[in-house]
Amino acid sequence: MRAIFVARAAGTLRGWRSPQHRDGLALILSSAITSVLGLLFWLVAARLYDPVTVGLNSTLLATMTLLGTIAQLNLGNALLRFVPVAGRGTRRLVALCYLVAVAAATLAGGAFALGAPWWAPELITAFGPAEVLAFFTVATPLWTMFVMQDYLLPAIKRAAAVPVENLLFSVLKLLFLAGAAALGLWSGIAASWLAGTAVTVLAVTVWLVRVLPRRDVVDRVAAPPTSASTSAVTVRDVATFVRADYAGIVFLLAAVFGLPLVVLARLGAEAAAVYNVVWPIAYALYLVVNGMGQSLVVHAAAEPDTLEVARRAMVGKALVIVVPAVLACAVLAQPLLSLFGTHYAGTGSLLLVLLALSAIPNSVNWSFVWAARVRGDGRVLFGLPASVTVAVIAGSWVLMPVMGVLATGVAWLAAQSVAAVGVLLVHAHHRARRAD
Repeated sequence: MRAIFVARAAGTLRGWRSPQHRDGLALILSSAITSVLGLLFWLVAARLYDPVTVGLNSTLLATMTLLGTIAQLNLGNALLRFVPVAGRGTRRLVALCYLVAVAAATLAGGAFALGAPWWAPELITAFGPAEVLAFFTVATPLWTMFVMQDYLLPAIKRAAAVPVENLLFSVLKLLFLAGAAALGLWSGIAASWLAGTAVTVLAVTVWLVRVLPRRDVVDRVAAPPTSASTSAVTVRDVATFVRADYAGIVFLLAAVFGLPLVVLARLGAEAAAVYNVVWPIAYALYLVVNGMGQSLVVHAAAEPDTLEVARRAMVGKALVIVVPAVLACAVLAQPLLSLFGTHYAGTGSLLLVLLALSAIPNSVNWSFVWAARVRGDGRVLFGLPASVTVAVIAGSWVLMPVMGVLATGVAWLAAQSVAAVGVLLVHAHHRARRAD
């Protein structure tokens, strides 16, 4: 028995050396850097500003990131899926995706800001209508570009650059936050985030222009055996892929980035501050399977026959990281949140434990979603994120008057757990039918 355990452990460690898992590990490292320095950012913000200011600024940022991520129209995942097989059309594909996403983001940001007096009056009262309009029309397209870069880099097999990009962003926004606080800017949290995003996007864009493969360079190298497929990537291919996945992504983002608006409207700015400090810590655990999934799509796109084996290996390695991290959150929740202040520790410790626990079933759920992106299975791509999101938002809304902000943790854990049981039962049923 001991020998079997040792052999399996050795096999697990060796498995990290494969290109798929190595790139996935680089993306997980990127998420870890972002999460740790992001935690430091909110720690500094909580010490420099009162909870009401933190709540309003963080909700402004959560709303902007929701709009910016939605506005990329799932073209980031399209880049992951098609850039590895686009060949000499890579630059054209990238430019078209960027152009469409930035235009959509500018429209989305402007439309939200113009309608904010109706659906986000708290933000208008706090910041002013002109300021809100200026922020969303500038910040939303910049954030869209930032999000797409995190997909494009692994798509061109430069996953190791993603941690560098996110380290640059995290350090810059911390420096800008310190400067904004020294100048006494009430909106310094949002302003520092915007400035860090702008500088990072500019730097990475300049670098990408240099490293993206040019058509003449692709023509000079020996054509690979899949060159016929690389020339077949069309606008219709991309549109079909995006259409299958986009609705599910919008639902998911409504829960991930839109829930702070629900908390603000239902419980007020101080509760929103607690949720917006706690959620990024737990969401870092969600990003583990996200990083592994991006690498899965890149490496399985040209070899779909290996998909199920790759998916099982992906979720296994994700849980190797997530489960110990969840246990650490359970032990360290109180002392960790005490660094932010007694308000955050007293209200948010149990919330952090519940949200962290929800990352375990999320790893199972999202392994199936990433595999469905390779297969183009629209039923999974829409049905799974939509059902989880509806359960999370509805559950939070109903329970918040009784449980306060803790209701969001209960809703996340319950929705993810029920969904994980469901997808595993369905998957087992399909395997049994194929075996017959």
